[in-house]
Amino acid sequence: MAGVAITSSLSAQAPPRSDLIITEVWSSEAHDWADGLSMVEGLGETLEGTLWVSDAFPGKILIVDPASGRMIGVRGQGEGPGEVDSPGMIAITPKGHVAVYDLGRSSIEVFSSSGGFVRRVRLLVRVEWPKGFAVLPSGDFVISGPVSGINHAIHQFDQDGKLIRSWGGTAEASDWQAALIGTGGALQALHDGSLLYTQGTPHRVVRYVPADKFATGSGYWGEHVIVEMAEMLEAPGDAIIVDTVEDGVAYRGFYVTYPQSRGVFEMTGGSVLNVVVMYDEARSVWQLFDDLGQLLAETDVDQAYRPWFKCANGDILATRLDPVTDVPVVVRLRVSRSG
Repeated sequence: MAGVAITSSLSAQAPPRSDLIITEVWSSEAHDWADGLSMVEGLGETLEGTLWVSDAFPGKILIVDPASGRMIGVRGQGEGPGEVDSPGMIAITPKGHVAVYDLGRSSIEVFSSSGGFVRRVRLLVRVEWPKGFAVLPSGDFVISGPVSGINHAIHQFDQDGKLIRSWGGTAEASDWQAALIGTGGALQALHDGSLLYTQGTPHRVVRYVPADKFATGSGYWGEHVIVEMAEMLEAPGDAIIVDTVEDGVAYRGFYVTYPQSRGVFEMTGGSVLNVVVMYDEARSVWQLFDDLGQLLAETDVDQAYRPWFKCANGDILATRLDPVTDVPVVVRLRVSRSG
């Protein structure tokens, strides 16, 4: 974006390691169901292998059989049971249901793996600019992002939508809107009850472990910092805000494509995959750490892949933008190591 400079040490100054291999297994480009995709804000895969796609505008969820490339269901916009407003991130519940965070109505829409409506969970507070969504083994929901009036980045809700606790630091900025927009990061709930979190900026990957089930507030979670590389990503601060004047009229825009961590996943052997996306440079950096923070493998990919979901076999569902049309393309990525 013209007039805005966000720097990152993830540049061509030093050749990145290339022992991590990212391979596109398939893309949605050749499939009719992807025609008309506008703003993909969530991807997921059921245990049976069905693909779910949240298209926030005009507000629909597509259910796809990847094997045949056929769309087998759609959930459209509306207020009725099973209808959505502005569907976003997707997570699979312990029962195998599909949970979708709907920002438009501040709810979590729960469906069976075959697409049937299960229930609607209305949240008592709204998480704006969501950056992470997960379902804990207990069935509680966790969303990362700003909540007006709450000075934390991560929020845990019970199965009825009541806010139980909030924790985690917010973004630093003097402009209140910049602080809101910059707060939060990606999440992944693990089977042992712990929670992975990667802060958008600065670079910080954390594992939260249930420390005291009787504790109230954030004391429930013990924090284990896996790795911090604050020098790698500069926090944008007030640069998120872009104020312009056209024909004497003031406009405020938001620079949301600044370099930031957008995905964190536990991989084979307990290693942790962190994905940094740089839209302006049309690339992404994939880093594999062990639980002590040692960098095991890394690669710099010439695609700004935006990761959304880790499949049961370890593949990553992601999106990239068509370089000509800017239309989102859904891809399945395989992560492997050379040698």
